[in-house]
Amino acid sequence: MFDGKLTEAFLSVVREGSFERAASALHLTQSAVSQRIRTLEARFGQTLLTRGRPCIPTGAGQTLLRYLDRIRLLEEEVLRTLAGPAEGPSRLALAVNADSLHAWLPQVLAETLDGSPFTVELQVDNEDYTHELLARGEALACVSARPDAMRGCVAEPLGALRYICVATPRFAARHFADGVSRAALLRAPGLLYNRKDAMLGAYLARHFGIAEGHYPAHLMPSSQAFVDFALLDFGYVLVPELAVRPQLDSGQLVDLLPAQPHDVPLYWHAWQIQAPMVDALFRRIVVAARAMLRQRDPDPRR
Repeated sequence: MFDGKLTEAFLSVVREGSFERAASALHLTQSAVSQRIRTLEARFGQTLLTRGRPCIPTGAGQTLLRYLDRIRLLEEEVLRTLAGPAEGPSRLALAVNADSLHAWLPQVLAETLDGSPFTVELQVDNEDYTHELLARGEALACVSARPDAMRGCVAEPLGALRYICVATPRFAARHFADGVSRAALLRAPGLLYNRKDAMLGAYLARHFGIAEGHYPAHLMPSSQAFVDFALLDFGYVLVPELAVRPQLDSGQLVDLLPAQPHDVPLYWHAWQIQAPMVDALFRRIVVAARAMLRQRDPDPRR
């Protein structure tokens, strides 16, 4: 059996990011927290935390973190079953990409969480990096572009999030009066999420032979800002079709390359062993997501 005081100190340091803040949260001295962590590490014979700013769990610490988080949910489920709803909601940490959070996930969570005993803590990163948050034990499940499941996890296809290249009619008239061409794209500014965002570069390389970094672009670390700035003629953007359907229908934005959409398959990754209520919720999320995202079309011409 784990010593609750030791694991509480470990979880607090991971959550707060430092021994000092963990001590404050636990109403202990910093030396007391350090001693508890050293005792826990001595018990396992391994370092569990990398001391730094912030403190992060090592590989062994990630394994412990995943275990403790699932045990917490199992305990809360048992208490809720025995004591009733007065026991309060359970927190679920999920890792998602910003475009999913902007385009489709809110509706899915609103449908699936309604009446459930859960609150969610969403952590946002690029769809190629959310997988790392799951691996580190910082999330119980994630939305990722990676199809392969880690050991101990399952990966289920959700469908494809379709991206289209859009701009305002004014921006298109100013920069693409003669059509969207390689020469025009080398001058017209695009919009990128951050330096991890390789999607636009891959799209331009594939369709126009433009090398990564050889096109002008503004960095906007917000999916909503993509749309807001595009509407202000700030640039063109590769954005989920679901996120801009109202603006397309109203004519505020136009699809610059309707024959060249970009589909990104998404997958739901989760640990195989979950509390029963968590597993049931994850099943509902997968079903609801598949209803919103594009499924494989049997006709390759469409």
